[in-house]
Amino acid sequence: MADLPPLEYGKVVGRFLANINDGPDLGDLPEFPPLTGTLTFTADAPKVLVPGATAGPATYVQLPKHYECQLDEFGYLTWRGKRGVRLVAPSPATNPSDWTWRVSFDLSYDGERIPLEPYSFNVPKYMPGPDSENPDGGATGLVDLTLVSPVPASAGNAVVMGPPGTGLQIDGQVNTYAELPAAPAIGSQFIVKSDGLLYIYRVGGWTANGQGIVVRGPAGTTQWSGISGKPATFPPVIGDTATTAVAGDDPRLNNARVPTAHTHPASQIADSTAVGRTLLTAADAAAVRTAVDAVSSSDPRLSDARTPTAAGQAYDIALKSHSGIRTAGAGSTIPEGVRIERAITISKVTYRGETAGTGNLVVELRKNGTAVAGTSATIAAANHALDTTVTGTWSFAIGDRVTVHVTTVDSPAGRGLQASMRGVTI
Repeated sequence: MADLPPLEYGKVVGRFLANINDGPDLGDLPEFPPLTGTLTFTADAPKVLVPGATAGPATYVQLPKHYECQLDEFGYLTWRGKRGVRLVAPSPATNPSDWTWRVSFDLSYDGERIPLEPYSFNVPKYMPGPDSENPDGGATGLVDLTLVSPVPASAGNAVVMGPPGTGLQIDGQVNTYAELPAAPAIGSQFIVKSDGLLYIYRVGGWTANGQGIVVRGPAGTTQWSGISGKPATFPPVIGDTATTAVAGDDPRLNNARVPTAHTHPASQIADSTAVGRTLLTAADAAAVRTAVDAVSSSDPRLSDARTPTAAGQAYDIALKSHSGIRTAGAGSTIPEGVRIERAITISKVTYRGETAGTGNLVVELRKNGTAVAGTSATIAAANHALDTTVTGTWSFAIGDRVTVHVTTVDSPAGRGLQASMRGVTI
């Protein structure tokens, strides 16, 4: 796995609880059981360039599905069983050198999904505290989602803020702590870019390295006139016009009236076919049957008990000619052949033996003892016990006798022979 020094990393922690009424215990106060689910972290920068990477300049893309963290059984944010997750902190080593991270939520309690809006926040460099057993104690740069989350809007009492101060004076910026001025005026304030913290020069020197102040932006507006995207009036006026709102108990919200009639022509159905549109617009049942080439249920042809036509009726024959060891001639099973009772035309004959012999086996059909031209097949030993088919057009009259004749027997011979013929009356 490649790493990219000299990147810096922050650490994000958080805990998420539900507020429910008192459960079945001795007390009577509300309870705060843990939520369950996942948090996903996404860098607002689509890609980050690291020109000074150890192995050479590199570009990385942060993949959200690989930054999906779970809440543990107590509601704490965890990654791989440990509380908190480490994220890349913007720094002079990255381009851009400043961006925010965005967190989105998929949380629930007792099977019910809890809607929480995503938000963005800054991630500074994390420096653990002096206790290796509890590195977050006394750490700098630790981001707690409870502290960076936007304060939700509330219909309760507003917080009254005093008049704005004169602002925060910053005297300068340096890249690293070591570059802070050696003897500036008491009270000088400098930003150190490497950790993003504000350091103050007092009697005795600068604030200790890593113990600077996290600098946040100014608070948002507290004046109604300064809020963007707000409704024209608040609370909204209840009414039934385009500029008023509907009350939660308005009977129109659960009015089971018949929907207002409206029409759509068949041509406006995007995925319809020509046949489908014809069916939709058919004037009567006859038009429907015409569209799908169907007949009426009362069509007399459906119950016509007429005698079938003489021609075109199936007349298939399966003739077992040889049993036991094959021998030359008309066979040992029906040597007299099969008598044809209707005038027919045979279009295909398939030969097959029970077992294979050695050498070629030559067979043919005979009519009244005479070979039928085009029905002969020379069958190699490998195909003796498989289907061998020949096709053609051979006519037989009433009273003709058909035999299966072995003209050249395989030697030594295999067992059995059958011919299957496909025919129709004429």
